[in-house]
Amino acid sequence: MWRKTASKYSLRAIHSTSKCLTTGEKKVWSELSSRSSSLSIKNAKIKKSLFEGGKPETIVNIERKAAYYSPVDIDKTFQLAYDELARVSGDKYALVDELKSQLTSETDTEIKAQLEKKLNKALVDAEIYNPEVLYNFEYDSELIDASQPVYRKLLHDKWKSHDLMVLMQRLEQLHVIPDTLPTLEPKVEVKVKFPHNTKSEFSSWIVPGTVLPAFAVCKPPTIEITLFDETAVTDDSNSSSLYTVVLVNPDEPDLSTNSFTTKLHYGLSNVPLSHTDNQIDSGKLLTDGEEFTFSSYIPILPEKNAQIQRACLWVFRQNEPLTIKSCERESFNIREFAAIHNLTPVGAHVWRQTFDRSVNAIREQYHLPRGRVFHRVRRTDPYMG
Repeated sequence: MWRKTASKYSLRAIHSTSKCLTTGEKKVWSELSSRSSSLSIKNAKIKKSLFEGGKPETIVNIERKAAYYSPVDIDKTFQLAYDELARVSGDKYALVDELKSQLTSETDTEIKAQLEKKLNKALVDAEIYNPEVLYNFEYDSELIDASQPVYRKLLHDKWKSHDLMVLMQRLEQLHVIPDTLPTLEPKVEVKVKFPHNTKSEFSSWIVPGTVLPAFAVCKPPTIEITLFDETAVTDDSNSSSLYTVVLVNPDEPDLSTNSFTTKLHYGLSNVPLSHTDNQIDSGKLLTDGEEFTFSSYIPILPEKNAQIQRACLWVFRQNEPLTIKSCERESFNIREFAAIHNLTPVGAHVWRQTFDRSVNAIREQYHLPRGRVFHRVRRTDPYMG
């Protein structure tokens, strides 16, 4: 409990600890040459301000006109907690060195995997309460080094506390599960945005379930896949795994059965992703797009009076490199596709689309036939010419 208290106070009270910290004590974590520089605050001025801030800060809430003052003796409390955390960190790094030595000489695959898991946990425990790490994660989250286990742990906890719950609610509420795949146990965070737009509501990361106009999705999305696996920081820790990404629409009208069918709108395979190289964007596709793409991107363009349609993006982890030359878009069976290629679903995303005034222009852009118009009420012949 005292560790959580120390970390809670650290970002707020670290300004007032300079009188209590000696020069040697302030460099407890930075003295270890084996540590990554990304675990420290990069900006020298900010770091100096945090550790040598002088007067305690007063935080004023303008709405309530209330002020926050540092608690009595917080300097001494923080100093004691900081010293203890530093001592524990030193013990954990001693364990890290021991585990790395064992890994070097170990040949048994099963034992090696257990040692890597222990090493990863020790690396997290050694840094999880470091005030500089917490500051970086809180205020510089876009630039944090995801190759470090402690940052992946913090990212994973943050994802589970909100975004994962939102995603699963949308997947179940919109019946993406089980209409496309029967279930999902998410292992990665999948984020989607369409950066070709000028409006931030479309160019920023899309909240799952959002309804988007046709013009906003007229070009392929940027897909970010955050990996949370517990690979320890060894020489090959940032090696890439291969992933397959498919975008399907399970709401394509099927007049022959007076029902719906699933259509494939985008297909990528053999995409190498790692902790630090985890985006599929236009830059990567311009250089290696032909190597990855087995089905080019066609936006979902609902026809007039058709029901709202779901764009279901699935991310699969591959067990081996695949050879997928082409796939039939119409009546695409995603479950059969996953089974044939031995794919494991690890993440998903969903947005929705309906007919709007930009649909016809996007159809012409992609050289698609003129859209149909449906009756609002289902009849024997639902299509109007």
